[in-house]
Amino acid sequence: MKKQISVIFLMLMGAMVFAQAPSFSLSTNKDTVLMGHTIKVQYVLKQATTQNGIETPVFDHFRLVSGPNTSTSVSYLNGDMTRVSSYTYYLKADSPGVWSIPAMTIQTKEGELSTEEKQIVVLPNPEGTVDEMEAEEESIDFPFFRNTPPSKKPPKRKPKRKLYRL
Repeated sequence: MKKQISVIFLMLMGAMVFAQAPSFSLSTNKDTVLMGHTIKVQYVLKQATTQNGIETPVFDHFRLVSGPNTSTSVSYLNGDMTRVSSYTYYLKADSPGVWSIPAMTIQTKEGELSTEEKQIVVLPNPEGTVDEMEAEEESIDFPFFRNTPPSKKPPKRKPKRKLYRL
């Protein structure tokens, strides 16, 4: 009887694992962008792990500003495990036109997963408007990235109290 219960339990656990199908997708924060503005490109892998890691794709007509920035999240809710890994790249277009973000294929334990490529329309920027992300980045100051040591100010001393006897 105990063997039958344990076999049924294992079958149910296996069914829960296979009920969550792995997926791999590509998303961007903008479909149309002005020259000089930043595009956020994110590849998201759900319910799977890569066997050989992930290789940075070749972004033709784009300059890589930052990336790959990786993030992995594992959560357990009511006995269900959810695993999400994301690979984020920040890009700037080299010239106006209609360019594509390349598709990516990865090998997982579950098999091969791939995304579709995505078209990005890059328009000229004759007025030279500044991207919101650039303006925010310029205003942030991290003192630990500077070469100069932080200034040491001597601590302020409290004035001595006068003692009065009654």
